[in-house]
Amino acid sequence: MKNIFIFILSIIIIAVFSFTFIKVKNNYNISFKYDDSTNVSTNNISITKKQLAENDKFHLADINSPKIVEPVLSNINKPVEISNWISIIIDDSGNTLDYVDRFFYLASEYGITFAVLPDSPHSLDFSYYAYSNNINTILHIPMEGSEYFGEQTLVRTDMNKDEVFNLLDYSYSKVPYANGMNNHTGSVASKNRDIVSYMIEYAVSNNKYFIDSYTVAGSLIYDMAIEYGVKTAKRSVFLDNERDYDSIMKQWRELIRLSKEHGGAIGIGHYQSIETLNMLENSLPILAEEGIVSININEILN
Repeated sequence: MKNIFIFILSIIIIAVFSFTFIKVKNNYNISFKYDDSTNVSTNNISITKKQLAENDKFHLADINSPKIVEPVLSNINKPVEISNWISIIIDDSGNTLDYVDRFFYLASEYGITFAVLPDSPHSLDFSYYAYSNNINTILHIPMEGSEYFGEQTLVRTDMNKDEVFNLLDYSYSKVPYANGMNNHTGSVASKNRDIVSYMIEYAVSNNKYFIDSYTVAGSLIYDMAIEYGVKTAKRSVFLDNERDYDSIMKQWRELIRLSKEHGGAIGIGHYQSIETLNMLENSLPILAEEGIVSININEILN
């Protein structure tokens, strides 16, 4: 009788656990296995992870952006003991979990931050994994640009304040633990004073910082963030607008030069660029030879 009772109790426990597992998985869209052929629905077009890699559509988002911008560090409190620093942000994170262990090793050693797209198929997986490894993430929020790349969480210039707040609430729910945000695209919206003010007001209300990826000359994000008292910084160098290793290394040298000239500089690369990952693995361990330290953007802003 005792054995029958234990057997029945075991069956009930297993059933409850299975139901809970399926419920959590469905409710939060968490995938516990990465399938190389995962379908991603974007703008009503079904594409595979392999096609994403081949087309590299997000590469087009920043390719026409200013490559190098003189650092503006007036509102950043540089640590006294650090004479020169760089900070690396990796955009477009969350589309794949490939290379995540290699990237996270560099992040733990050199303070890399990952900007996660809320539309990406692995935004939740990536965010939870980053948090469990004490890796910094921010929201990589799509903003209206001259081209449309199919983002469902796009901040558009025809939105009112409530719509922007609701969209940001939803987007942050897809990138939990994000400490701030930076813009994905935005060549149109980042020059719109109303839209930028709504986003900055949201940052004030939710204790978030807002980094200007500076995807277009004339972006208002940095200046208006200072005006509203929001912690901010401006991107100095895009590392991989061109995806060959030599071009990325050339941009890396520019980042080093700007750090030495101005005391610090911020570089943005992209997760889908394996060349960028290879360059960082080769270059970050010898950064100290340049008299420069790589630190997390949180340390710079806080």
